[in-house]
Amino acid sequence: MLVRIYPRQLAECLCALSIFFCSNTFAITLKNNGQERLDFYGTIIARRYSSSNVRNDGDRSYIYFGLLGKRNLGQHWRAYAHWEYTVSFADASRNSTRLAYLGMENPALGSINIGRNWGALYDVTSLTDRSPLFREMSYNYIDNFMRGRALNLLTYRKKLKILQRNAAIALQYQFKSNSDEQTITKQNGNGIAASFSYALTPAITTIFAASSSLSTQQQNNNADYGRKINTLAEGVKYAKKRTYLAAVFTQSDSAIKPQTSDNCGSSSSYEILAKYRLTDKFQPNVGYTRLIQNSSGKHESVLNYEEIGFSWLFNKNMQAFINYEFNNMSKNGADVDVSDKFEVGISYHW
Repeated sequence: MLVRIYPRQLAECLCALSIFFCSNTFAITLKNNGQERLDFYGTIIARRYSSSNVRNDGDRSYIYFGLLGKRNLGQHWRAYAHWEYTVSFADASRNSTRLAYLGMENPALGSINIGRNWGALYDVTSLTDRSPLFREMSYNYIDNFMRGRALNLLTYRKKLKILQRNAAIALQYQFKSNSDEQTITKQNGNGIAASFSYALTPAITTIFAASSSLSTQQQNNNADYGRKINTLAEGVKYAKKRTYLAAVFTQSDSAIKPQTSDNCGSSSSYEILAKYRLTDKFQPNVGYTRLIQNSSGKHESVLNYEEIGFSWLFNKNMQAFINYEFNNMSKNGADVDVSDKFEVGISYHW
């Protein structure tokens, strides 16, 4: 199903920020005395959705910004803290803290932190979460166990050398969170997760991750969740000079939908993304996403779309992008979105 495209809104969105940002800048250092450092960073994204589905038509602009502080505690130890917040220009209910954690690190022993952070499974699914605009990457919903950003995470990370190749491990524990103030889909029981990445060559890296979490009693009784939520994820990427290729495969036995129903079926997802910089300024991208749920012996598509787009890179901080999503879903339910989507936007990062 084709969508409406508005030339005037397209031009306005592409030009809105360009008059303000025209030079290369990076995170702003607020303090740096050799022992302590505090950086301020952020990204502004002005974007417009166009779709025959009213829920996906309109302004989706937002800004996120954060503080990253570090302090030396001795010759080999350093403490750090990270906070990040997002503000939606169109929907104030989306304003929220994205990240908030603190920790310690040692070059030989690794790092450990606690707070609101990225789940270990995102180490894999982040490989394909790099298209210019669309973010419907399978089931990485916010606060969905350890699949995306989540609360109450204790995370250990360590970089390694195995057979003279770069490798890294992550071990994670999530503390129970089932406050009555939280919606059912954002609750979680105790859980564990781990990820492992290994560089086969300087350009090819493989990543594996797994998690196992307990659901809450409210999720069991009111949202059809299984008692235990197990998820596996495997991914591979090729990144060299102008080319970026990535593929991700995941499997889970429950809790893949943001709705409070139909979460007891197993699922599998496939994601592919390809980007190639034709010139120093122009970078096309193509991608494919498919999420399938198995319930009562039936296979149901939750997501099924191809996307194509391109980015125009003004400099290292600023880019404009256009994306079109070809939706392959069929109308087999009242809540099924079968419309295509067109997005245009511009972003500035400092």
